[in-house]
Amino acid sequence: MRLIINTFIGFWFLTAAAQEVVVEDRYDEVFGLKPALYLGLRSDLNMEDAALGMEAGLMNKARNINLFTNFDARPFRKKTLEYRGNNVFYQYPEERYYLGLGAEYLQRFESARLGAFAQLNGVYTWGVYGGTERKPPNGWVAIPRFGLFKKVGDSAFLKLGYSYFDTRTNKLEKHRFFLSFGGLITRNG
Repeated sequence: MRLIINTFIGFWFLTAAAQEVVVEDRYDEVFGLKPALYLGLRSDLNMEDAALGMEAGLMNKARNINLFTNFDARPFRKKTLEYRGNNVFYQYPEERYYLGLGAEYLQRFESARLGAFAQLNGVYTWGVYGGTERKPPNGWVAIPRFGLFKKVGDSAFLKLGYSYFDTRTNKLEKHRFFLSFGGLITRNG
């Protein structure tokens, strides 16, 4: 008798759990969100410096809000001059890396293929000087970006814009040109 009661309670529990899963599966109907995975290649460039990297994130069903994480790096070693006082300077080859989180808003124009974007990316930047144990300044930086985008095909975006990119080193221009190409990985729309 006890086995029958335990079996009945077990089936009742599994049935209730399955119904609970069905309710949670309708999240996109309730909140209007059906996120899609977004992957992109990006660069921040100016005449003195560059940062190349990739981003991955989630984009909502309306395809206008993107939450992402990114990793960028300088593709070369840049020579950096450090002043030590009494007319003493040291020159180091510097590597620089960026790891962060960000959010982006995309607004389409009348034509569904063109639009504008605004992005805020918080990154932790760190660097390495070659040939020494000394290190350049490290820390958190906020990077705002804005510009125009063009939708390519059904699920890809080409973005072109302005970036205020502070590398936490002295003599580099902070104003940069932003270029990104990314796309959605979707399943059945």
